[in-house]
Order: sequence, then structure tokens, then C-alpha cells
Amino acid sequence: MRDKTEQILQAAVKVFIKKGFQASTQEIAEEAEVAEITLFRKFSTKQNLFITVIKNVLEKQFSSKIMKLAEQEDTEEFFVKIMDDRLNMLSKNVSLVRMLISESLKGNLTDEINFPVIIQAHLKKALDHHFDLNKRMVDTALCVRQLAGIFLSHIIIPHDEPYFKLSNEAKEILLNKYMRSLMVLLD
Repeated sequence: MRDKTEQILQAAVKVFIKKGFQASTQEIAEEAEVAEITLFRKFSTKQNLFITVIKNVLEKQFSSKIMKLAEQEDTEEFFVKIMDDRLNMLSKNVSLVRMLISESLKGNLTDEINFPVIIQAHLKKALDHHFDLNKRMVDTALCVRQLAGIFLSHIIIPHDEPYFKLSNEAKEILLNKYMRSLMVLLD
């Protein structure tokens, strides 16, 4: 029983990445190697399946450790760690992230699964927490916008090599440049 559900969810991720919400339930069922009726028994509508898939991905990939990183005492180290973590995750899931951004721009995502809104909220919460712990007054909304720009540039603008494939040295150089641009906002 659980295996079929997992099979459908994995297939749905693949198909939704390729076609977005416009993917048909028949295409998903074929990818999952199940009858379409089985898909509807598990998820009564395509919308329910889409929401379940996106929520699972967002919980597993995007929300997991950001608050733990916020407890870092040193702000420069915090920025480096949060950027490294997010850039690794985003660059490993670039097709999915592009699909989520596209669906968001089309207005196909409810607030509970609206990727840009969720990412912004999690970043803001983590930054607020970090600066509260460090007793610093910072315009965290501006910092979030700067971070979002950095992250979005790695999704939208082509790079010779995805971030997660860069050498540790190349990552360190890049992260330090980004970190310095963020630290300017704190002055």
C-alpha cells in the first residue's frame, strides 16, 4: 500500500518537473506504472497530488536546517553556512526549483506551497532569530532580498558548473564575496 503511494509521489515529481501543473494524471500514472484509478484512490484530485508532492519536497529539502544554522554566533559564519547550504540544495534541485518558480509566477501555487513565499518566510525567520540572539538591530527584510537575489541568480543565470560541483576552494571564494556584500548591509 505504502509502496504504491511512494511510487506515485516519485513519478509525480518527475512529471511535474517536466510539465508543471499542466501534466496529466495519465502521464503521472504511466510514469508510476500504476493504473490511473490507483492514482485517484490515493489522491482524489491532481491538485491534491501536486500539493502533497510540493509540501513533501519543501519540508525535506528547503526547511530542514535553516533555524539550526541561525544559532551560529558569528554573523559572517552564519551567512556563509546559510548560503552554502541553500546553494548546494538549490543547485542539486534546479529543475524542480525552476518549475516551482514558474508555477508561482503563473499563480498556480496556493500560499501553503508557494515556493518563493516559503523561502522568503524561512529566511526571514532565521535571520530574525540570529540577530535577536546576537542582540543586533538589522533590516532583515533587506538581507533576505539580497540572499534571494544570490540564490535566484544561481537558478536563472547559466553557470559553467553548478554550485554543488564546484571545488571547496571555489565555493569558499564565492561565498566570501557574497558574504562581504551582505555584511555591507549591516553597517
